Amino acid sequence: MLIGVTPFYNRERKLLLLKIRQSKVVFPDKRKYKIEYSDEFVDLVLKLLNKEKTGRLGSNGDVDEILAHPFFASLNIKDVLDGTMVPPLKLDPQTVGGQIDTRFFNSKSAPQDLAETVLPQANLDKLKKNDK
Repeated sequence: MLIGVTPFYNRERKLLLLKIRQSKVVFPDKRKYKIEYSDEFVDLVLKLLNKEKTGRLGSNGDVDEILAHPFFASLNIKDVLDGTMVPPLKLDPQTVGGQIDTRFFNSKSAPQDLAETVLPQANLDKLKKNDK
């Protein structure tokens, strides 16, 4: 989500699973795609996707091991858990000058394409059932 692409994507399930088992994680070129990501982000992703289960981040210390990674150093976990954290980016759902604010979306998207996603009632019922 931070970059906008998955590391092993393939429409064909067998190829997807093969890529997960065998392929190296490759990150898109920062300059070519005009995106930014930190060395800490790269390190976190590589450690989370380690092919060896015992060497994977979180395999020894669970979530505490993951949250101790330098990528999360600036995150106040207590504020997150308490629900008091101020989000770093909060979009105003209201329109700006009669237009939906699309500054943070793909510039090819038209405002009407950014309509609210509606979850079908059957799926919502399943979620509520599993939540109990």
